[in-house]
Amino acid sequence: MASEIEVLEDTTTSSTSLVAAASTVPSLAEGAEAPAEDDSLKNDVYTAAAYGDLEKLQRLVEGEGRPVTEPDGGGYHALQWAALNNRVAAAQYILEHGADINAVDHTGQTALHWSAVRGHIQVAELLLKEGAKVDATDLYGYQATHVAAQYGQTAFIYHIVAKWNADPDIPDNDGRSPLHWAAYKGFADSIRLLLFLDAYRGRQDKEGMCKFYSCLYYL
Repeated sequence: MASEIEVLEDTTTSSTSLVAAASTVPSLAEGAEAPAEDDSLKNDVYTAAAYGDLEKLQRLVEGEGRPVTEPDGGGYHALQWAALNNRVAAAQYILEHGADINAVDHTGQTALHWSAVRGHIQVAELLLKEGAKVDATDLYGYQATHVAAQYGQTAFIYHIVAKWNADPDIPDNDGRSPLHWAAYKGFADSIRLLLFLDAYRGRQDKEGMCKFYSCLYYL
């Protein structure tokens, strides 16, 4: 599974444009209701987590001894699938049965990153209360604030900044802050919020893009 929270399959260049970073990767938010459709409807903890099927989870974990601590064939964790789809009860069950709340996939993304894609505050709140690192950073320097900005999840940004002290202005590995991403994607509400939160308007990314001028178009 790929998303805009995994930037660029080709990482051989030292610097890539914001347009390239946003356009070359399919969206995680599109059609990711379960790990897969056909074969994944068999008995596995990942599908159960994605659909919030507690009865199936209990049967697999307690009855058949299936672990919730191992990634699926794509390298993604059951807790990530629960977080993506806001399955709070399933996420709680998975944590109670040994899952690492800060476990990462092959791109360094955690369940908190995945909760940010669709702006699921409820499951994010559970994760943070149980010890998720609000400043967890993936291989590309993305924190949950970057991911939320990429998908225009304004309420999510406000929640984790106001309550959990997430940094609303931290740059990723290419020097792009959440405001850069919100401006590029055209999410005016997220732009306004980030400016209200005192995001620095004048910072340039590695390509020399200044988010202040990008923001002007939407304000």
